[in-house]
Amino acid sequence: MSIYKNIKGFVPTSLVDWDGKVSAIIFVGGCNFRCKFCSNEEIVIKPENVNPIDWKKMRECLEKNKEFIDGVVISGGEPTLYDDLENLCKEIKEMGFLVKLDTNGTNPDLVEKLIKKDLIDYVAMDIKTKFEKYKEITNSEIDIERLKRTIEIVKNFGNYEFRITLYPKITKEDLLEIAKYLKEIGANKAFFLQQFKNEKCLDKEAEKIKPYSKQEVEKMFNSVKNFFEKSGLRNV
Repeated sequence: MSIYKNIKGFVPTSLVDWDGKVSAIIFVGGCNFRCKFCSNEEIVIKPENVNPIDWKKMRECLEKNKEFIDGVVISGGEPTLYDDLENLCKEIKEMGFLVKLDTNGTNPDLVEKLIKKDLIDYVAMDIKTKFEKYKEITNSEIDIERLKRTIEIVKNFGNYEFRITLYPKITKEDLLEIAKYLKEIGANKAFFLQQFKNEKCLDKEAEKIKPYSKQEVEKMFNSVKNFFEKSGLRNV
């Protein structure tokens, strides 16, 4: 299936999805994870039920707003499920925009190809939890070695951030283990914690779970922030 037929959402302008830049956001349908706390149920579970957005119309919008948009964020779902993601990135770059990729890190080969071909300028990789708990949190069979390889590729690329959504099944100890791992391998340039919202979750049981309080989030953040050159909190 082509990524062009699976663009399910488009935000013409955003000030919060790429630090320091004005961006547009493309959301693609489909994902190979089933994270309990995911808030994009429609485009993850049954993207075929969401009408696609015409790429030509999006191009027209991007061209119209070209003077004040720095780049385009390709998010999801999981964009690296589609081999023709490369073509989409190329078209966006040829229009003169920077490209940011949001990914769960399960397709290191495609991420590496995009970097080598200079088709992306920034990567934001979601780390769901410590590796031993991935299956529990994502409800998916995960090849952890592929995740680790993507982390290495992104680290060597240099323009990246790692981020974690603080779903309450993720503990302070889990967070410390992740932070220590990233620091040990030198993948500690930028790291962000995002607040979990118990609304419109993929797993309805997750909606019954109380998010960490602001004070708890700040305490967890303070326990790991010094592992990273740059770090921060989002949606808190």
